[in-house]
Amino acid sequence: MHQLTIAITFFGCLFFTDYSISETENSQFFVFVGEKIHLSRDASPEGALSFDEQFSAKYKIIKPYKGSYSGTEIEFTVFDHYGIPAFSKYKYVLLYVVLHEGKYYHSKYMFSPLYKTSTGKWAGPYDVSAYAHSFNKNTNIKPKVIDFSAPVEIDISDMGEAQVERWYPKPYYKIKGNKALAVYGNYIDELFLLKQNGVLKAREQFQEYDFRSDNRE
Repeated sequence: MHQLTIAITFFGCLFFTDYSISETENSQFFVFVGEKIHLSRDASPEGALSFDEQFSAKYKIIKPYKGSYSGTEIEFTVFDHYGIPAFSKYKYVLLYVVLHEGKYYHSKYMFSPLYKTSTGKWAGPYDVSAYAHSFNKNTNIKPKVIDFSAPVEIDISDMGEAQVERWYPKPYYKIKGNKALAVYGNYIDELFLLKQNGVLKAREQFQEYDFRSDNRE
């Protein structure tokens, strides 16, 4: 199998990897609040077969959240089956990356869009997919009304009624014309836990942290 195909399979899925989270200068697992500097699509090497597209990303580290990193900017590789990574359209995001052989790779599809609240904290709008994960069926984490410092509006002009009801349900969102206005959400600690106890638990990733011990909002 071509080397790139192996890399895509391993880093694109990352379902059954069991790493421990180190507190070295650059952690093997690193979660951070980031702002995009650059994102570009990589050319596929001749003869490579992949169901995913590869991208190179560079982000400013606004705030380390879990783990440590020596710089203020970070570069990492992204694999995405659906084209341009969804996280890149948001100004601020909570991102999850994994260090392997000296390079960071994005944990596939793992991110939360972030916005400042009126009290200066980070929060994200209600995440249907996180709450719908089977591992979060009995979670004690509940969405709450968030006072965002500016309205969080999502363009739903290209969605049908059923899609809007699925992804932006009431009362968590208010629908105004072609916009879904976020009403409920979660602060950054809870956003992380929903991922850690849901998809990331299924992948056996990011499980070593005691969330109570560091970097809490």
